[in-house]
Amino acid sequence: MLQRPQSLLLLLTSICMILYLATPVWHKVGAGEEAILNPYFLLHMKGTLAEVNKPVYYLAILAVLSAGTSLFTIFQYKNRVRQMLFVALNSLIGAALLGTTVYHIQFQATKFFAPDQQGEFGIGFWAAFAALVFNWIANRLIRKDEKTVRDADRMR
Repeated sequence: MLQRPQSLLLLLTSICMILYLATPVWHKVGAGEEAILNPYFLLHMKGTLAEVNKPVYYLAILAVLSAGTSLFTIFQYKNRVRQMLFVALNSLIGAALLGTTVYHIQFQATKFFAPDQQGEFGIGFWAAFAALVFNWIANRLIRKDEKTVRDADRMR
């Protein structure tokens, strides 16, 4: 049943991951310098010239995997145990995505210039975090459904 709350939450997880792909994750501006992290590259610019342009495509690959897993999981509603398995896998993918994103921000991007300034998290970072929260809530609701079905089977 596609109208269940967990299906809507899994759809929100996919939307958040697509938002992660479309928006900047982190941004830092200083005196004539700028650092940007998005799912495709880590860019350090001085004036109008790019000083460092490091590709980080694996962030985009993890986000696409997470969005795809969420969409696939929605249609596994007939087998809740399998659905819980895919939601757990999606949580691992999302945690890996957030972990590598934080790694790039803390250990690579902040060291470009003015290490005392932290920069600003963009919409993409918060969208990835929201996707993990939606995924976690969906998992709780799937477990609740499974428990309700098992309790009903016991009464028959």
